[in-house]
Amino acid sequence: MSCDRVPRFPRSRILVMAVVVALAVAPARGDTKPAPDPAAPLKIHIIGAGEYDPMTSLPEFKTHLEKHYRVACTMSLGDKGTPSSLENLDELKSADLLLLFARRMKLPESQMAIIRAHWEAGKPIVGLRTACHAFQKADNEIFDRKVLGGNYGNGPSSNGAYTAVPAEGAADHPILKGVEPFRANKYIYGQGPLAAGVVVLQICDSPKNGKLPATWVHEYHGGRMFYSSTGAPDDFQDENFRRMLTNAIFWTSHRDPEQMKKPGE
Repeated sequence: MSCDRVPRFPRSRILVMAVVVALAVAPARGDTKPAPDPAAPLKIHIIGAGEYDPMTSLPEFKTHLEKHYRVACTMSLGDKGTPSSLENLDELKSADLLLLFARRMKLPESQMAIIRAHWEAGKPIVGLRTACHAFQKADNEIFDRKVLGGNYGNGPSSNGAYTAVPAEGAADHPILKGVEPFRANKYIYGQGPLAAGVVVLQICDSPKNGKLPATWVHEYHGGRMFYSSTGAPDDFQDENFRRMLTNAIFWTSHRDPEQMKKPGE
């Protein structure tokens, strides 16, 4: 063969060779979400504002968590009104989980964007009591109906305090592990039909209104979400409520609470 002649290959073979070379030189890509490192502390950002004094209950619960478990908590607290801004909210950007107990907040778009980014990324959220109406209008419609899987204000509510008991078939759920029926010290919110995929964990068994859902879990964009209509100040003093809330934090985060305990606990 003459040295100035170039061998010819079928076009299909050239394409195959090009793909092989491209794969060989391309850098590795991490397209899948990495599993949480079970040895790393769980980073929790807490938002509390509005009725039922979460501004007192949540800092006390934060102290409880940090004393017994490998967690790192940051906080954004408002007041009894409807906050128009939250301090320290940038901490949510790097948090593993959001613990939310707030009512009808009127936040600027820049701050709502941070919160939306958390739920749209499928990061876990644990919502208490007024969390089902934590935001305004369109944002709350998405958060309540699609993220938490609820239907706030569209069904009967209970009268006064009630006992939160396991729903049928839910007693063995990991969130209810070690949790006995307990007294919820404020009425249950009315809910219309819940979203498809919701698993109800606790109910208020009302003679008048039937088995009203009190606590449930849902998935959004692959992330685990928890909501409970409990969370009044006296509820936080109940060991069973605190155990349920702790279980919910670690279950939604795909962590084992026993493995997350500090040495000696």
